[in-house]
Amino acid sequence: MKIKRRHFFSLSISSLLACLTSPLLLNAFTKKELPLFFSAGSDTVGKYFFSGFNLFGKENFRTPLMSRGHGAAQRANSHEVAVFARRPGKYILVVNALSGERVAQIESIEGRHFFGHGIYSKDGRWLFATENEYDSGRGVLGVYDAADRYRLVDTLPTHGIGPHEIDLLVEGKTLVVANGGILTHPDSGREKLNLDVMDSSLAYIEMNSGKQLEGQRLDPKLQLMSIRHLAVGPDDNVAVVMQYQGSRRHLLPLVGFQKGSGSIDMLSAPETVGYRMKNYCGSVTFDLSGKLIGVSSPRGGIITFWSVPKKQFLSHLEVKDGCGVAAENTPESFLITNGFGQILRHFPLINKTEILTSASDTLWDNHLLLTCS
Repeated sequence: MKIKRRHFFSLSISSLLACLTSPLLLNAFTKKELPLFFSAGSDTVGKYFFSGFNLFGKENFRTPLMSRGHGAAQRANSHEVAVFARRPGKYILVVNALSGERVAQIESIEGRHFFGHGIYSKDGRWLFATENEYDSGRGVLGVYDAADRYRLVDTLPTHGIGPHEIDLLVEGKTLVVANGGILTHPDSGREKLNLDVMDSSLAYIEMNSGKQLEGQRLDPKLQLMSIRHLAVGPDDNVAVVMQYQGSRRHLLPLVGFQKGSGSIDMLSAPETVGYRMKNYCGSVTFDLSGKLIGVSSPRGGIITFWSVPKKQFLSHLEVKDGCGVAAENTPESFLITNGFGQILRHFPLINKTEILTSASDTLWDNHLLLTCS
């Protein structure tokens, strides 16, 4: 299958910079409905769900999931949102973004499972999901036709092992994949099978052909660093965050930027903050201006904020078990969710935090999606 070249409408952070003022947002949602946020979660008795809520934390729906969910992606010019099962996941559920009504369910094919993330093409026609071809250990992208009941139509290589988060460059023709480098197999659950030889990478992949256009790896001294999550900025600056598989006593940089053919530029936090990050980052996002990123470290109970132009640490916020971070609908602000049912709004440049809602029966999961078109 060869995907035809088209002019797409993006849901990556580059498009979020303009979407709240763009007339295109009326194609799917009314201004009264925007912005909407989406997250997987669970309740206190262990039932999993996918939820849609507004800026003030009021839920529009709570749709049950068969197992724990992870990331989500919105289909452009549509009311459809896909939620991906946490690895080693076997399903992708597509729901109506306003009502939570089930639209479609994708089951992983034999010999593969999902890694918890995916993204739509800019026109919303194709859904790309990161997957594990576990008998070969090869990372792949499943390509699903959203116009044909989400039929699997192609498989592309990720040129690495353990692909996790995926995004699009601004031009809409190039996929960016975080290959975590960690080999897993469903027979072993979530056990990591190749830490002695793990090989993480950042891969730029031509959407139409699956050809690798660019590949970046970390310094060999950081061989135990897994590139897990990423976000693409308005100028194709890619923010990457890591999870270190070595000793907890080691203090290493976990946040970096990469652009074009350049190497990954790793950034350091102050020592006290670095230790608080616990060698683990759970998510990353640009703010609406594209000048800030927020990075969650749920194991350490902090969210760190970084300047994109200066490529330096700015501040941190204490959020117990906080992991979901999304751009809020005004520049220089973020929405944050945690495992204690809280939804917070934070303005890092003025150090202001608002608790929008707190639900004692809700445990929000790792990722938070802002949709505005």
